[in-house]
Amino acid sequence: MTDFRHRTRLDVRFRDIDAFGHVNNAVFSSYLEQARIGYLLDALESQRFDRLPLILARVELDYRAPIMFGDPIEVLTRIDWIGRSSIAMSHELYAAERLAAQASTVLVTYDYEIARPMPVPDDWRRRFAAVERRSLERPVPAGSAT
Repeated sequence: MTDFRHRTRLDVRFRDIDAFGHVNNAVFSSYLEQARIGYLLDALESQRFDRLPLILARVELDYRAPIMFGDPIEVLTRIDWIGRSSIAMSHELYAAERLAAQASTVLVTYDYEIARPMPVPDDWRRRFAAVERRSLERPVPAGSAT
């Protein structure tokens, strides 16, 4: 938990509960989205999510434990690396202090006017590196030529 720089606290809403009495699996993605947007707004010192030219390109989510109504939720979020036009993030979702899910996501910076990916702004790179307190260069895959 110590290498996650951003924390988002959430409450389970009654509408999040399914017929089995626990938070529906699809709602986990909503919790991650709320935390992801919170991280971005805080790091970029913005008040408006509509000013973030981003598209969610990938989500990988591993469920570890159910979440029940009344459980306090905390989502930990970090940026793992930044590529030319992509940003990889990791998330851990805790409910009542037990690990409920782990996830990784990839966002793509996107120019909506020309409908194409665009480079991650240099200012964003600086801000995210300052939050994470480390280099965010994308790792070179094993076996790749450098």
